[in-house]
This record gives sequence, C-alpha cells and structure tokens, in this order.
Amino acid sequence: MLDRYLKRTITFFIIVFIAWVSFVPEPWQLKCGLQVKYALSILLLLSFWRHKFDFEDYFFRGSDAWFWVYLFLISLNIPFAQDKKLALGFYKDFSLSVILVFFLIRNELTQSNIKKIFYVLCLFAAAVCLFGFWEVLTKTNIIYVKLMYSDFYTRYIKLGRMMSTLIHPNILGAYLIACLPIAVYFYKAAEHIKVRIINRGIILVILAAIILTYSRGTYVAFVLMVFISSLLKRRIRWVVIVGLICIIFLLAVSTIPGHGNVFVRFRYDHLVPYALHGHRTAQYLVTFYMLKVHPLAGIGLNSYRQLFNQYTHLRFPYEVMIPDSIYLMQLAEAGIIGFFGFILFLGGLFWNARRMYRRLSGDDKDLFLAIMMGFLALLFNMAFFDGFLWRTPLYLFWFFAAAIASFNYRKA
Repeated sequence: MLDRYLKRTITFFIIVFIAWVSFVPEPWQLKCGLQVKYALSILLLLSFWRHKFDFEDYFFRGSDAWFWVYLFLISLNIPFAQDKKLALGFYKDFSLSVILVFFLIRNELTQSNIKKIFYVLCLFAAAVCLFGFWEVLTKTNIIYVKLMYSDFYTRYIKLGRMMSTLIHPNILGAYLIACLPIAVYFYKAAEHIKVRIINRGIILVILAAIILTYSRGTYVAFVLMVFISSLLKRRIRWVVIVGLICIIFLLAVSTIPGHGNVFVRFRYDHLVPYALHGHRTAQYLVTFYMLKVHPLAGIGLNSYRQLFNQYTHLRFPYEVMIPDSIYLMQLAEAGIIGFFGFILFLGGLFWNARRMYRRLSGDDKDLFLAIMMGFLALLFNMAFFDGFLWRTPLYLFWFFAAAIASFNYRKA
C-alpha cells in the first residue's frame, strides 16, 4: 500500500517537473535552480527508499558505468582549467543536476506510468504551441512584456519567430522536435476515434509551431529523424517524400524577395555567404584553436566565453561567443578526454537500445522507437546550439536518456 502511494506521489511530481521544464522561461529556471535541486533530491530519496535503499541496483545497473565514467572524465578537466573555481562550480551544478534527473527518471519509469508521463509531455507541448500561436498572431508575449525582459524577444517578435514560454526559437524547436515522435506514437496507438482526433491535433500544432520557429537546426533535425525512422521501418518512400518537400521548400523560398524577411534565412544566396563568412565559421575556428592549445583536458568547463577573445582577433557580441554546438562545446571545454567520456556514454546507451529494439515487439517496440527518435532529434538539434547551457534542453536530454535506459533495465 505504502509503495503504491509513494509511486503515485513521485509520478505526480515528475509531471510537475515536466511542467516546470515546459512552461518556465530560462531566467526563472536559473533563478530557482537551487530550489529545483532540493525538490529533485527529496524525490530521489523517496524513490531510493521505495527501492529499499539498494545502492548498487539503484545507481550501478548495467551500462550505468558509462554514465559515471563520463562524469569522471570531464572532472579531470578541473585541475587543468584556466579558471579552476569557475570549472569546479559548473561541474558541481551540472553533475548534481544530471545525477538527480537521470536516476530518478530511470528508476521510476515503469510500464504502468511511462505512457501517462509521456502523454502529459505531449499535452504540455501542445499548450506551449497554442501560447506560441497567440504570440505570433498578436505580435506580443505577455511573459516578456509584463513579467521579464528578454533581448531575444525584442529581436524575434517582429520577424514572427515563435518563442512561446521557452525564450528562444532554437530552444523551443529542440523541445518540440523531441516531443513530435512521441505524439505520432500516441496517435497511432489510439483506439478510439475521439482520442485519435485529439492526438492528430497535437501533431499538427507541434508541426506548425516547429515551422514557425524558423530554426534551421530544428528543420535539419526533423529531416534526419524522418530519414532514420524510415530506414528502421523500411519505409523508403517517406525518405523520398521528405526529400522532395525539402527541395520544393528551398526552391520556393529562393523566389521570395525582400530584405529582412524571415525566409531569407533559407535562401541559397544567404546560406552560402553565411556559411563562408558568418559568425559560426569564426566560432568553429576559435574552437579549433582552443583544442589545438589544450587538446586533452580542454580550456575548462564554462570557460568558453571568458577565453573567447584570447583565441581570435575578431570581436563578437557576448551571446555569440560560443561554438553554437554541444559537441564543439564539449570538445573545447572538456578536451578530447571529456568528449570521449560523452561518446562512451552515448555509445553504451545506443548499444543497449539496439539490443532492446530487437527484443521488443508490438506496442512496447513502437513506444521505445518513438522515445529513441525524440532523443536522436534532440541530439541532431544540439549540433546547432549550446544545449547544456540551457536548462530545458539539458533536463530534456537526460530525461530521454533515462527513459531509454529504463526500458533496458526493466526488460533485462
């Protein structure tokens, strides 16, 4: 009886945590970061109690070793960091956050609650989209007008790039692209016509919102996700269909005249100069120079912006003094050693996922594939922005990774 109440309580607060990630803008998440960690710590202790304080089973099952190897390898950066205090502070915050999220979710997602939790995630995503539609239609967002100031809002609102509750179009795109495959799964799995209509509506609003972010990284992630999913399901026609849609889209936007139009971002005559001479090219070169000087241990966690000007004669605004890629950020700040730990963790996760996908069947297999596709889409998207510096993508990354791991351990 007590175990059942504990489980329901923990599940309820996991849903509250998902709401926090979905609806609370980044500045408030940072401001209340300590309180969130306290709450997650209490939930983890309750979960640990529910699992009878079995330390080895709770923290060291199966491929959990690769998780701990990753955290250990990036910690080796701290003694060699340019600013050791800064690196240590970031490491403590980062490692505590991911430990709390990963092990709480991995141990508490079961066959009895996983669908409920992910369906709530889809409902929250739809609510975020609806709020975003109101923002685009009215050209205003009450959060950034009345409750907090955001440079991103003043920049993107005139262009019609949706931000909704997540303060930046790229962050919103990453959140939605991870939710989209889950929404598709629930649409296909629905047995009643009314539920199918609702779930189809969720898919449509998420797709529309993804388009309105005008995030190139999100678009690329969507195409790659469809490509891999189609190959796994041996539906090559979808690869052809999406490819044709991409070609038609690029041809269509190339004919749209006018400077300052948001579609200019996708025009050939804009993309080529941007790729050759834009700020991302300079950012990538800075990363190369950092890695060249500090190849093994990197420059130090959370030090990229602080040391940016030492590796280039060009001057950039503070916000773009980053590599705009989670992978380049890991390479520059944690070095080859830390990045290798990250790859080991992902490799161990995908290796177990590959074996699990072959073992599963029916509805379980479809849900598992949907979660995997959401996680892959997030990984693809993070190649185009600094994902671990934003709370929503950070939490979402480890939430999905833990969900994949929960399948492995539950079925082992």
